[in-house]
Amino acid sequence: MGWLASAGCRAVACAAAFVLLWLVAAPAHAEPDAEAARAELRQTEAEINRLKRMLGNLRQEVSGLEKELRDSESQIGRLRREAGGIEQQIRDGEARLADLQSQAAALQQALEEQQEQIARQLRAAHRAGQQDYLKVLLNQDDPARIARMMRYYGDFNRARVEEINRYTQTIEQIRQASASIAEQQTALQRDRAALVERQAALESERDKRSSILASLRERQRTQQQEVNQREAERAELAALIKKLDEAITSIPTPAGSLPFAQARGKLPLPGNGQIRARFGSQRGSDARLKWDGLLIGAPEGTRVHAIHGGRVVFADWLRGSGLLLILDHGNGYLSLYGHNQTLLHEVGTWVQPGDAIATVGNSGGLGEPALYFSIRHRGQPLDPAAWCMLPR
Repeated sequence: MGWLASAGCRAVACAAAFVLLWLVAAPAHAEPDAEAARAELRQTEAEINRLKRMLGNLRQEVSGLEKELRDSESQIGRLRREAGGIEQQIRDGEARLADLQSQAAALQQALEEQQEQIARQLRAAHRAGQQDYLKVLLNQDDPARIARMMRYYGDFNRARVEEINRYTQTIEQIRQASASIAEQQTALQRDRAALVERQAALESERDKRSSILASLRERQRTQQQEVNQREAERAELAALIKKLDEAITSIPTPAGSLPFAQARGKLPLPGNGQIRARFGSQRGSDARLKWDGLLIGAPEGTRVHAIHGGRVVFADWLRGSGLLLILDHGNGYLSLYGHNQTLLHEVGTWVQPGDAIATVGNSGGLGEPALYFSIRHRGQPLDPAAWCMLPR
């Protein structure tokens, strides 16, 4: 993430900026230097507050997305219940339709049997003509009996016709009910298909939200780590300011010492070795980062020498610089020696030009043994090539 890279650069810049505080740390300017250090601390605290606001916004975004995810899953649950109800309705409709179809089949069979009986009677009547009827009339001695027989045949036939009509009406009702159920089943099938489609869309949205939420939680974790790192840097700055306040005292410059400004162009390098990076050259892969001093490659353990007489105002580990020693040469001039293996002096010690003050190392994350060497004046980096006698 781009913001992580920039945050990392800011962390390095924070450490480097604090080193700049020492560039103006002459005894005569102790109070202004402390104020500058405190200003840098305030800037770091502002950066921490900015990161915390970003983290708060991210937490709100995570909370909102979690709510959306809960809503999606609740909707999916409701759709599944609704789909289950539709499935049950479809099964019930299929059962009713099967029952009606069975009833219709039974009635159709009864209707056909009645129709067959009437057909047989008609065929028999046709073959016999009216003879049977006349025989009944002529052979009966009792006219009342004849009348009853005629009414019986008439009632019997009418009842059979009415039964057929009832069968026909019932079959028609069953057919209409079956058509209605079939139509309902078709509608239910459409509803089920629509629910399945909505459920698939919601599940897809849920999966997408879950993926985004996982990414946001990872960003949240990373930003929290960044906040923790910056707070650790703030603690280091605060501790360093305390050391600065305790260490810087008004110790006079030894008599006979040549002012640092007058030694311009005559100073030796702090050690022999190959210059791997010069002032102003690109530092790493980021074109925006430049070297503000020299990087001198040398075997590990090689002695590092003071380029001029001065007082040790810092001798400790510092993020980005490893084991760092800073000499105060007076009038706002400082020289810095970083990435050491060992520091040979403590804060407050006065050293003479050429004294061994450290040994070359690769502390502070440097890949191979080398010495970081820089000259500052009142917070501004100076090109060592203008002050020291560099090899041709």
